Amino acid sequence: MSRKQGKYIFESDLAETKDIPPNIRISIVTTLKDFKNFYQVPWVVYQNDVNWVPPFWMELKNFFHKKTPFWTHAETRLFVARHNNTNVGRIAAFIDHKYCEATGEKVGYFGFFESIQDFRIASALFEAAEKWLASKEISLMQGPINGRVDVGCGFLYEGFNSHPSILSSYSPKYYLDFAKRYDMKKARDQLIYYVDLKKSIPDSVTRVAKFCEAKGVKIRGFGRLRANKEKEWWIELLLDTFSEHWGYVPVSADEVKSRFGVKHLRWFVDSRLFLVAEIDNQPIAFIWSTPDYNQVFKEMNGRLRILKYIRNRRKIIQGKFHLIGIKKEYRKQGIGSLLNYYSILEMKRRGYVGAECGWIDEKNIASQRTIEKTGAKLYKKFRVYEKKI
Repeated sequence: MSRKQGKYIFESDLAETKDIPPNIRISIVTTLKDFKNFYQVPWVVYQNDVNWVPPFWMELKNFFHKKTPFWTHAETRLFVARHNNTNVGRIAAFIDHKYCEATGEKVGYFGFFESIQDFRIASALFEAAEKWLASKEISLMQGPINGRVDVGCGFLYEGFNSHPSILSSYSPKYYLDFAKRYDMKKARDQLIYYVDLKKSIPDSVTRVAKFCEAKGVKIRGFGRLRANKEKEWWIELLLDTFSEHWGYVPVSADEVKSRFGVKHLRWFVDSRLFLVAEIDNQPIAFIWSTPDYNQVFKEMNGRLRILKYIRNRRKIIQGKFHLIGIKKEYRKQGIGSLLNYYSILEMKRRGYVGAECGWIDEKNIASQRTIEKTGAKLYKKFRVYEKKI
């Protein structure tokens, strides 16, 4: 493919469009102007949805920058749907060659999908992604997966009555009908749990936490001011922990460091909620939790405003459990319950009324059982679909 000299992976000399009567046009994103149209589609789709949280422009733009390490082993094609001179839908098709090599499967993804409630538009977008993947000899399309599983995956399948928490996906219910009508089948479910922090911590969790401490396990906060040094052990443990998880791609530490939330860890981390378990001063496990920043970000309309965040952060009344990782030799010893115990204590101290946990893969029974011990209940479900090409 002829590629313009530019900053972004989507920039090219292509100018292909497809017209679908009446008045629908599917266009390839080839310029930054096109990409801004791609970015702005959700404002049309969710204009009357009180739960939607606008995505950050800089976050999306940085992901598609050529310097992002992901693009050393992946490629993409972006499409925008236009109806009566209004941008009403979008989709991105992805191939992660490293994932294909690791699994031996010819799998491609569709992601960043949005569409107004019109199956003609949705179908045309799915078809555009599918045809591009087929042209690259891909035999199975999965999605929605936004390039990488950790960027965002799955259509919301259950739990439509609340806003998405930080680093969570969100979509309207009619997308499920789109997937069914396009002959997509279930590939995998991802689960979100909810912890009611108004309730007491179960005695069983407290007992396990005290038992672990008696065995010499100590808890400390992640060193925000020495974040670069902390990342050395943390990223190694992170990659090891998730090496067996669905959708995992073996990547370099440098690529992990480029990801949202990791790249800006020094500023994003909350040291009283990002906890580290140690034995003899050596990290053996971690839990990464944060306030649910979306309760503030929801009002920023896609633009990060630091002063507005500082003024409003005390309005946050919900937490979010993102990740927990434990070295293999220390699993099944209650370390997860110990980390959950101290995270919940801190959230209670702040006056949070609840916390979301996940997502957790539907087949990760161990993690489900660990969070269920806190009294957490299954709260939301996201579904990843697939279709043979």
